[in-house]
Amino acid sequence: MADEEGAFFLEQVTVPEDSDDEFAYEEVPVEDDYSVAEGDEDLDTAFATQKIETEKPTATTRPEIVEDFVRNFLVKMGMVRTLDCFQTEWYELLQKGMLNEEDVRVVPDIYVKNQQLDDLVTQLRQDVAKFKEAAERAKQTFVRLKKERDFHRMHHKRVVQEKNRLITDLKRWL
Repeated sequence: MADEEGAFFLEQVTVPEDSDDEFAYEEVPVEDDYSVAEGDEDLDTAFATQKIETEKPTATTRPEIVEDFVRNFLVKMGMVRTLDCFQTEWYELLQKGMLNEEDVRVVPDIYVKNQQLDDLVTQLRQDVAKFKEAAERAKQTFVRLKKERDFHRMHHKRVVQEKNRLITDLKRWL
C-alpha cells in the first residue's frame, strides 16, 4: 500500500468464491446445433429443392358439354324462365332416351373461344369507357388551368402597365 514515504508494496490476496446457494456449476460444452449436414452443402441441391417447392400445380380445363354451355349462356343473359324450360325439357328427353351421344357431346372449341372473345370484348368496352371518362376529366382540367393561366397573365400585364404609367408620372413631377 502507499506509505507516507511514497513506497508501494504488493500483497498477495486470494478472493474467496461467493457461494451463497451452494450450487455446483459445471462447464457446458459448446455444441454446433446449427451446422449443415454433409449432403445439404451442395448448392445445386439447394436450388433444386427450392424449385420443387415453388412449382405450382397446373390446372387443366375440361371441355364444356353442350348442356353446360347453354345453361351458362342463359344465366349470363338473365333468361331464367328459358333456363327453367330448357332444363325441364332436357331432363325429360334424357329420361325418355331421345338424346343421342352426338347431342350430348362436348361443345366444339370454336364456340368456347367465341364466348371467351365475347367476354374480352365486353371487358375492353368497359375499359374504353373508363379511359374516355378519364380523358374528358383531364381535358376539362386542362381548359380550366389554361383559363386561370390567361387570367393571371393578363393581370400581370395590367400591373406592369400601371407600374410603368406611375413611373412616368413620377418622372414628370420630379
